[in-house]
Amino acid sequence: MAGKRQPYWRTIGTPTYLVLYRTVDRWRYAIYFTEPLGIADGTLNDPAPASGPGTAQAACHQKAEEVTHRRLEVLWSASDEPEWWTATVTSAGPLPPA
Repeated sequence: MAGKRQPYWRTIGTPTYLVLYRTVDRWRYAIYFTEPLGIADGTLNDPAPASGPGTAQAACHQKAEEVTHRRLEVLWSASDEPEWWTATVTSAGPLPPA
């Protein structure tokens, strides 16, 4: 009998910080994990690239919660790079029951 495969979000580590940056045609994000170490990255379909950073930060936060299946508390700060922002994950809620 074959073992039951776990959903991907049960195998990723604890999220530690988020990176958000604006490109010419869209907003991009990265989620960094520890234990095990890893990165998930991609683009945000919404908001539009002309949207303000606050709107994009909210969308990035929501995307990170969708990817990790956890409620996250984050603290955003500006980066040294123009059009880049980082967020430290201050609290990552528990994974939902199996």
